[in-house]
Amino acid sequence: MVLTFGWIALGGIASLTLMQTIIVNLHRRFLQSSVAASIDGAFKPQVAIILCVRGSDPRLRESLRAINQQNYDQFLIHIVADDPHDAAIETVRQEMEANPAFQPSLHYLSAPSKTRSLKCSAIIEAISNLEDSIEVIALIDSDVIPDPNWLTDLIMPLSDPTVGATTGNRWFASAAPNLASSVRQIWNGAAVAQMTCYEIPWGGSLAMKRTVLEACNLTAHWSDKFCEDTTLPTQLKAHQLRVVRVPNLILNNDESTTLKATFHWISRQLLTVRLYHPAWPLVVIHSLFSFGCLIACLVLIPTLFASGHALAGAILAIGLTFFQIINAILFAQIQKSNLAVIHQRLPDCQTKSSRPGIMAFLVTQALYPCAILKTIFTRVVSWRGISYSIKSRNQIEMVQYQPFPSTINRDVEHNELNSIN
Repeated sequence: MVLTFGWIALGGIASLTLMQTIIVNLHRRFLQSSVAASIDGAFKPQVAIILCVRGSDPRLRESLRAINQQNYDQFLIHIVADDPHDAAIETVRQEMEANPAFQPSLHYLSAPSKTRSLKCSAIIEAISNLEDSIEVIALIDSDVIPDPNWLTDLIMPLSDPTVGATTGNRWFASAAPNLASSVRQIWNGAAVAQMTCYEIPWGGSLAMKRTVLEACNLTAHWSDKFCEDTTLPTQLKAHQLRVVRVPNLILNNDESTTLKATFHWISRQLLTVRLYHPAWPLVVIHSLFSFGCLIACLVLIPTLFASGHALAGAILAIGLTFFQIINAILFAQIQKSNLAVIHQRLPDCQTKSSRPGIMAFLVTQALYPCAILKTIFTRVVSWRGISYSIKSRNQIEMVQYQPFPSTINRDVEHNELNSIN
């Protein structure tokens, strides 16, 4: 019986290896593709860039400057906070004083809704105050530092009438790497490939035409949602529209993190998929199957040796070793492809390849299924200091609103300010 289980485990890691190789190569080929065929050079709409802030991210000022320095003439910046005394607003005002050319429109939530996240409320608030001339809405996160061509590349595919929204993706490469940063980078690398295959958009770099927003009644759609991005594909498909991921739009984040913050961040990313995306069952199956195969191998290898099946135990051990080696190679492929895009966008970028150790891969493989299980049973989630209760039919309710604290424990700060989504 133990010999049979050994061969089953070997088949499991072989099938995992094949599946992950296919997904990574699909992502790599995607990054080498182009959306040029759908770009209309005469398409130069008036754009509103919406930036939602809560708490001052470590590099918010750099983000503000980069947003203001886009190589695109027709854009206006709208910044939304839930509290006029938020530390982020003080950073915004300092930048406005230092740079007269930076004059965004500032908005505040007078009464944050309890039926949706603060970010969804902020987006709805900004949209309700847009100028009549605005034709395209672009969303960006407060921890993103876009290159000068970000806006142009993001909105150009919208010239195709079948495109409802465009999006990019992110890459984490900490300037001060540690175990936690490596774990986040490894998990994000796998997530980026899955987001490409499962068509999961990223709200940190997202654009749509105003006509699409109105036709799909997205402000009403977001009125009871936890996030604005993961829910989009289903809504757009109902109107025969699609989300286009721009191949050359990978944006780097070099902030450090902690393991606790990384675990909570991963769990929250997964929660948005659980709540709104049809690929959630596939994500769960992949995670739990991967972990199951890993645990089975670790248990069966010594058991096979102890029961006299040394050859089978050795073969399974070799198979598990090759599985881990191939995982490292696949991560290196994802990293190489993403950095090629980043360096093409920013030739003077100092971001370099990293080589996470075996411990980082093992911790990631253990953390991922734990985050999946946490997500499955999550009933209350915290996001930037606000707790939300998950109700029936995936409805959410803000437990209690409070302004973002001006002083905050560093562990919590990493958790809450890692990324707005």
